[in-house]
This record gives sequence, structure tokens and C-alpha cells, in this order.
Amino acid sequence: MRVLALLFCLKVVAIAATTGVPLSSTNIFAPASTPAKTIFGLSMFVLAITALIFVVVCGLLVYSVVKFRGRTIDAGREPAQVYGSTQIELAWTIIPVLIVAVLFLATARIIHAIQDAPKPADALDVTVIGHQFWWEFRYPKLGIVTANELHIPASDPAHPTPTFLKLLSADTDHSFWVPELGGKTDLIPNRVNEMWLDPNSTCQDAAAGLR
Repeated sequence: MRVLALLFCLKVVAIAATTGVPLSSTNIFAPASTPAKTIFGLSMFVLAITALIFVVVCGLLVYSVVKFRGRTIDAGREPAQVYGSTQIELAWTIIPVLIVAVLFLATARIIHAIQDAPKPADALDVTVIGHQFWWEFRYPKLGIVTANELHIPASDPAHPTPTFLKLLSADTDHSFWVPELGGKTDLIPNRVNEMWLDPNSTCQDAAAGLR
């Protein structure tokens, strides 16, 4: 299933690149903010490493199947007995540890960069409250409340104007996600979660889940 998912993702990117058809604004392959672009870059890095692992493992598997396949001339003969190789055992222990360490450090760096980003004095504050069947958006500095529609300003890279969201739940667990602008964050009763967005262009659609 992972292989099929990987191939599907690559196919989506290839089709969009060759046809010139813009991807949906609810697609993670069309990042339009700093957090989304950062997460997308990390995803491509992880995808490249896992794709390389897939190619190497499949290559070794095919080589072993062809190299050591049963032959007619080997009928009745006992194959060569191999009792272990210190070099191979060290390799398949150290290499995975290094790969995991690299992925961990890369992910930790991205999480720190997104979650601990400094908040400018002129940032827009929005309180997001998840209800059972609808979303409530409050703008404390502006005295405005909207339902099911989040309106935030586009951010100019030369003069960033990020929007910081305070995520609350009025009843049960919810998930807030605008794929084009950032990662998914859960809204949990009696807990305050936060995230920030700085859209680089006008977004017409958004996706958020109620569960």
C-alpha cells in the first residue's frame, strides 16, 4: 500500500507539471505560505530518502532472486552455508540508525521553526472555535465574528503580515486544516492550540474537518 501511495503521489505531481493544470488550493502539492512550503520541502526530502531506500532494497531483492535462484544442475546439492558477516551486520545496523537520526533532526528543525516563530506586533489575531457542525472565527482586535469563513490578509514577503490562530473546541475533538497554508492541528476541549499562516497569494478554498 505504501508503494502504491508513493506512485500515486508521484503521478499527481507529474501530471500537474506536464499538463500545466493548476493544482487545487486544497492540495498539499500547492503550498502558498511559509509553514506549508516548509512542510512541503520536508515531505519531499523524506520522500526522496524513502524512494532511495525502496530502490536499493528492491534492487538487492531482484539481484538475490536472480543470482541465487534454483538451477537444474544444483539439484541434490547443498547450497553454500553462510554463518554471518560482521561487516554486513554492522552496515544494516548503522545505516538505518543514521537515516533515522537524519530524519529526526530534519523534522525537529522544521517543527521548531514553525512552532517557535516570533510573533510580530502587527500580526492579526484570530480565535478559531470548533463547534459540532460549524466553525466560529473571532477577530478580537477588530470586534468581528464570522461563521464558516476565515478571512485573513495576504502576506507580502517584503513586509510579512502573518495571522496567528488560537484554536479552541466548544464540544468535542475537531481538526483544522488548510492544506495550501499549513499543517493539520487538532482542536481539543479544555486545551488551547496555536498555529500561524502567512498566505502569499489569494486563496479561494479552504478545507477543515469536523470529527
